[in-house]
Amino acid sequence: MGKGKKSIRFEHTERQISELAALQKMLKVSEGTFSFSIAICNSPSLQKYLLEEIVTESEAVEVVEINEKVEYIFDFVSSKIPQKNHTTAIFITGIERILPSDKKEHGVLRNLNATRELWKSRYSCPVVFWMPEYAATLFSTQARDIWSWVSHIFEFVSEEATAIAGTRDIYAGDITGAGNLNVVQKRFRIAELEQRIKDASEPLKDELVPHLLVWLNELSYIYYCIGELDAAEQMLRRAIEIEEKLGRPEGMAKQYGNLGLIYQTRGELDKAEQMHRKSLEIFEKLGLPEGMAKQYGNLGLIYKTRGELDKAEQMHKKSLDIAEKLGRLEGMANQYGNLGLIYKTRGELSKAEQMHRKALEIDERLGRLEGMAIDYGNLGVIYKTRGELDKAEQMLRKALEIFEKLGLPEGMAKQYGNLGAIYEERGDIKKAREYWVKARDLFAKIGMPNEVKKVEGWIEGI
Repeated sequence: MGKGKKSIRFEHTERQISELAALQKMLKVSEGTFSFSIAICNSPSLQKYLLEEIVTESEAVEVVEINEKVEYIFDFVSSKIPQKNHTTAIFITGIERILPSDKKEHGVLRNLNATRELWKSRYSCPVVFWMPEYAATLFSTQARDIWSWVSHIFEFVSEEATAIAGTRDIYAGDITGAGNLNVVQKRFRIAELEQRIKDASEPLKDELVPHLLVWLNELSYIYYCIGELDAAEQMLRRAIEIEEKLGRPEGMAKQYGNLGLIYQTRGELDKAEQMHRKSLEIFEKLGLPEGMAKQYGNLGLIYKTRGELDKAEQMHKKSLDIAEKLGRLEGMANQYGNLGLIYKTRGELSKAEQMHRKALEIDERLGRLEGMAIDYGNLGVIYKTRGELDKAEQMLRKALEIFEKLGLPEGMAKQYGNLGAIYEERGDIKKAREYWVKARDLFAKIGMPNEVKKVEGWIEGI
């Protein structure tokens, strides 16, 4: 794992952020004026995310999705959008469906080319065609008249997206750095990693396998952060399959441990324990104390969830002891926080606060934003338990702000739940319900049924 540094290390995500800002500025400045623009994006999931972000900001942006049967794009778009409405921009997607990459000539582009003047006479707003790179190349050569009117080209792709370029990415696999990316940057990083993995896998190139494993691990972590657990599991299972074929027990142990975290999040504690014990067994056999420490900590979390506090404390202290001996600050912060949760559950609030403040001190020193958010949230719960509601709310809102910035839905959901509890105690039932509904819906989206059930109980009880 890397140490906490600024997200500028991921320079390609910074460029993509700038490109998105340029697109948003163009839409604002050009409102009421016709123009053609091209947005190039090779990742369907990234395109979907960007469209949702932009449309959420402006409900007057219309999205028209082309289907496989369309021959005349102008006629199709005109049938979907009346001539006189309040549209501020038109996004046209799905063009690749009617532009097969293995075909040289495309009649649909010739038809489009002949309609250049019609677009200008009908629409007084920016028209943006979204497409992958290959389609943009076809567009530029087979719809020249339209292309000559293109005023902006926005590229949501990166020269770093190839597998070969990825081998020179010195920050690949930097989990701390990836975790500190904001929610939009995480989406750009996902698209980056997905493209690298695809490039390295079709067909699988032996010399790229070590890099492929690093990319799979980082991609799984980011998916886990944003609550897409099925995608995270899929990446881990691919990594485990490769590690097993290569006979790399340390890599297998790491991935078993990561898989256990996914099962923990879903509330499947028996399956999670099985994975963590498989991981621990390998690390013990290899004599790797850092790996052992992580799995002791993970097992402690399972015992705590089951209410076996003494066993949980034992595991966390074993993990902390190793982290202190190795000088692993991140591991120390994690275990101080975990011990704080145990002391809080026992009602030992002073000891709990002491542990969380020690964790916060380290996380601030390392620049671990997620760790800081967790620490603020834990301190907020302690203040709430003491009845110091204003101090509690202050801590919880600091935690929520960071979780929202990082795009971490589980952390957001927990803070919504905690804030709801504060409002309930103040007698503001309407506000409490509002926050608990947000928490419930986020937990449901992530796939955490036990948390959903718990929050639904709170809602029904008010």
